[in-house]
Amino acid sequence: MKIRHIEVKNFRGIRAFSWAPSPHVNCLIGPGDSGKTTILDAIELALAPRYQIAFDDSDFYGSKPENQIVITVTLGDLPPTFKATSPYGTHTRGWDAANKQIIDEPDEANGLETVLSARLSVESTLEPKWRIYADRYVGDVKEGLTFKFEDRQMLAPTRLDDYADRHLAWGRQSILSRLSGKGLIGTDVLAEAGRVARRHFDTNSDKLFTDVVGQITKLARLVGVKLQSDVAARMDVQGVAIGSGGISLHDGELPLRLLGAGSSRLLVAALQDFAGDCKPFALIDEVEHALEPHRISRLLRYLKSSHEGTSPQLFLTTHSPVVLQELTIDELAVVRRELSTGEVTAVSAKTNIPSLDPQAWLRKTPNTYLARSVLVCEGKTEVGLVRGLDQFWTDQNKDPLATAGVVPADGGGKDQAPTVAKHFSKLQYRVGLFMDSDKDPEDAAILAELRSLDVSIIRWGKGKATEDVLFGDLSDGALKKLVLLLKGEKELATVPEQINRLAESQLVSGWDDLSARCMHPNMRLHLAKCAKEYDWIKTRLALSEAIGFSILGPHLGDLQKENAACITKLRTWIDYE
Repeated sequence: MKIRHIEVKNFRGIRAFSWAPSPHVNCLIGPGDSGKTTILDAIELALAPRYQIAFDDSDFYGSKPENQIVITVTLGDLPPTFKATSPYGTHTRGWDAANKQIIDEPDEANGLETVLSARLSVESTLEPKWRIYADRYVGDVKEGLTFKFEDRQMLAPTRLDDYADRHLAWGRQSILSRLSGKGLIGTDVLAEAGRVARRHFDTNSDKLFTDVVGQITKLARLVGVKLQSDVAARMDVQGVAIGSGGISLHDGELPLRLLGAGSSRLLVAALQDFAGDCKPFALIDEVEHALEPHRISRLLRYLKSSHEGTSPQLFLTTHSPVVLQELTIDELAVVRRELSTGEVTAVSAKTNIPSLDPQAWLRKTPNTYLARSVLVCEGKTEVGLVRGLDQFWTDQNKDPLATAGVVPADGGGKDQAPTVAKHFSKLQYRVGLFMDSDKDPEDAAILAELRSLDVSIIRWGKGKATEDVLFGDLSDGALKKLVLLLKGEKELATVPEQINRLAESQLVSGWDDLSARCMHPNMRLHLAKCAKEYDWIKTRLALSEAIGFSILGPHLGDLQKENAACITKLRTWIDYE
C-alpha cells in the first residue's frame, strides 16, 4: 500500500496542508518550525493502531480548540480485500495521479486508481474520531465506518525516533513483537518463556528466539553495527515482567538496548525495513541523529536498496547535507510554512528547467537546500567576498549570515547563476542574485523573469566586474593592502611578470615598484584587466574571503556611490527577516 495524498487542517503549527507524496522515498527538508515533524506525526496519528490517544489544547492550531483538527490520509495500491464491497468497498474513492486529485467516486475504467481515505478529526471535546472518509457519506449513517482492528495494526506506520532502544525488546508495539506476529514468536512462546525463566532461562532460551536472533545478526552486519559476540535472547534483569519488556536481545552479557543511540537507530531501522511486508509505511525523524557520516550513508543505502515490491514507503526529515548527498533530487520535498497564515506546502525539489541539472547541483552544494534564503553568487569570487564581509559585519555586531538563515552559493558563472536562482525561487526559497554588471547573461529575458519571481538582483555599478571595483574603486591605501595580500599568495608570485606581459612593455620592475605605482588611474585599469585575464582572484576562494574581511569591509566608505549602493542593497537583503 502507498499513501497517495495527505491533508492536514488545524493541527499544531499547520492550519492547512495538502500534499501528494512520492510512492517511495520522501525526505522533507526545510527550516526549523516549518512543520516537517508535524507532518510525520499527522501520518502516524491518522493511521494509529489503537484509538486511545490523548489530545490537549496545544494540539490545535493557535492552541484554539474551536479550530477542529482534521487529518486525512488517502491510501492507494490497495489489496483486493480493501476494494471488495465488504466492508470497505462502498467507501472507495478515485485518485487522479496525473492531476494529483481525489475524485469521490471510484472509476478505474477512466484511469482512476481506487483508494481509501482514513480520517482523524478532533473537536473541542478532545475526543478523537477515526473513520473511513468519503464526501458522499457526510451526515449519513455510513460515515462512521472504521478499519477493523487487524487492518489498523497492519496500516500503522513504523517510526524510528529517539527511543529506538525500546524496539530491542519484546514490548508492546515494539518491532520485535511485530516480527513475532509473523510467526517467528507468538504469545504461547512468551508464556513458555516465563516458565523457562524460572528454570534457568538462559540455558534454554535460544530455541525460542532462533529465527529472530538470526535475523538480528544478519541485519546488524548489513548496516555496519559491529557486535562483540553472539546475539542471544536472555533475561534482562531490569525488565519488569517476563513477557513483553522482560525479554530483550543481548550481545553477550550486554542488553542491546544499552547500545549507543546511533547503533540502536541503525539496527532498529534495519528491523523495521525487514518487517516491511507487514508495515507499508516507515517514518524517520532526523535520520542523521547520533550517526556519523559514513553510517548515515550506509543506513540510507541499505533502506533504499530494498525499495522494491513490498518495501515500506519512507518519510524522512533531515537537517544534514550528508543525507542529501545520498538521495536523489526526486526524493526531496521542500517544506515551507507561511507564519502569518499557517499554510504549509511541500513541493518536489526537482524543477523542470532545461538548462539546469538539479541532481548535479544537489551533489555540489547540498547545504544550500537546508537554508531559509539562498544568495546565488556569480562565482567563487563573490562567494568569498560575501563570506569575508560576513566575518567583518559580525565583528561590527551585525547579525551573521547564519542567524539570518542565508547561504551564499557559487552559481557557476553569469549564464548559469540566474538559472540556479530561478530553480531555488520556484522551490519557494527567498533568493538573492549577486552578479557583476560588465556582461549580461546570454538569456536576455531571464533577469526580468527573476524580478517577476521576487528575486533580488544585486549588481555592481554599470559595466563593473568585481575586479574593476577592487582595483579601480578602493582608496589608495586599501589598494596597497590588496597588492600586499596578492604578494602573500605563492601561486601569484608571477603577478609583476603578467602585468608586463599583458602590457607588452616593462610597466613594473617587481612587487615594490607595483606597490608604489598601483594607485595611478591607468595602472588601476591595467591591474583590473590583468586580474580578469589571469584569474588572480576568481578561482581563489580563501583569497577573496580575505579581501572581503580585511580590505573591502573596512573600506566600504571608500567605494563610489553606485558600488556602495550595491553593498548596501546586499546587507538590506540579508537583514530582510
